[in-house]
Amino acid sequence: MAIGPLARLILQGAAVFTSVFGRAFLQAYQQALVNARKGGAHSAAATAHTAVQRSNKMQLAEARQVLNVEKGELMEIDMKKLREQYERIFDANDPKKGGSFYLQSKIFRAKEALDMEIEDITKGKGGSP
Repeated sequence: MAIGPLARLILQGAAVFTSVFGRAFLQAYQQALVNARKGGAHSAAATAHTAVQRSNKMQLAEARQVLNVEKGELMEIDMKKLREQYERIFDANDPKKGGSFYLQSKIFRAKEALDMEIEDITKGKGGSP
């Protein structure tokens, strides 16, 4: 029974693909076993949760830059001025007005980060801003 050159080529390609995929799967499985022996699934889940927590908080330098607040201003900034600045920039980026939801979320996260920092500063001083 003669198999055409195209069919032979397809079979050889399938054999190579199966071999490569099989080796990759075996290597991934072995690595998973090693990881499981080291810390188990609970450790991997905890690490993933910590990474998500860290990535959700905006850095203060970026937050100051987004809301146009100087580094030294944070201690003496008027909360009303910060709120007005936030609202002006937030409203300017409203998607209903042709703005960007991405930028609006960055502005919200920046305000959130600065609010947390101001709260930490006031707790450290024991006073109000």
